[in-house]
Amino acid sequence: MPAPLRDGVVFFVNSGSEANDLALRLARAANTRGASRCLVVEHAYHGHTSAVIGLSPYKFDHRSFGGRGQPEWVTKCPAPDLFRGPHRGADAGRRYAEAVAEACGEEGEGGVCAFFIESGMSVAGVLLPPAGYLASCYEAVRAAGGVCVADEGVAPDIVTMGKPMGNGMPLAAVVATRRVSDAFAAGPEYFNTFGGNPVCAAAGLAVLEAIERDGLRANAAATGQWLRAALQALRAEEASHGVEFVRERASREPAAAETSWLCSRLKDEHRILTSIDGPHDNVLVIKPPLCFSRSDAEQLVHALRSELVGMRGADLAGVTATPT
Repeated sequence: MPAPLRDGVVFFVNSGSEANDLALRLARAANTRGASRCLVVEHAYHGHTSAVIGLSPYKFDHRSFGGRGQPEWVTKCPAPDLFRGPHRGADAGRRYAEAVAEACGEEGEGGVCAFFIESGMSVAGVLLPPAGYLASCYEAVRAAGGVCVADEGVAPDIVTMGKPMGNGMPLAAVVATRRVSDAFAAGPEYFNTFGGNPVCAAAGLAVLEAIERDGLRANAAATGQWLRAALQALRAEEASHGVEFVRERASREPAAAETSWLCSRLKDEHRILTSIDGPHDNVLVIKPPLCFSRSDAEQLVHALRSELVGMRGADLAGVTATPT
């Protein structure tokens, strides 16, 4: 971890939801102004406990809540969407961050408790923060007395890590700066019956060892770079626009039925598992494991190309949303 997190404290839990739930408790304990207000971005998802559902517009904006899902202690900020959002130019990061700064200012002297953000916003449509966005947001939140919580990024105050830590075993963690953890130590005490148990801890160590021994970070970087270039080339050939599918380039009309059809075809005909996200259900999400190879990526691109060609004559009238 970067400084000052490397000198902080690690809390072991069982899932990403638990990690974010604990991060909320840590943030509240560390707030010297007694603030409870938390900032999140639109379409965010932070877990399934009652507390973090309150931090997840993806959940609390659902029609099942009947418009009553958003807690009074949560403020939504625009998601930094460079394709579909209002800001798409070189200054997009700064302009999206201004909305976070404005939300901090609205709280006045009471300040803000925390800013929660996924550094790779999955259900919002696989959005990556534009340049300068996180740094500007963090500066505004800290000036308002709050802490910054992320699963990676520009040295936040709290980092949460979920299920990939154990590669299938229930292992997750929260890393907090010493300032935050010391404030939390005043109690009530925190304990977790199964968090960090020896079996899951051994699995976590094995995962870290395999990542280093097998060069999986370098493999992911190289394969991802090739796959990104291949998808850009496919975009020029076919009707595909990166991961987000639209029916017409200028209007950006979401191609939800086409995306569901493609997701199902990749599974049924090619045994390739993808998922669908985004507020319009038109983002095909590719989440390969770190060991995903160039050969695997080539197989994926070949399957995409063949199915996009087949889609031209397909009857999509009866296509329903693919559950993922």
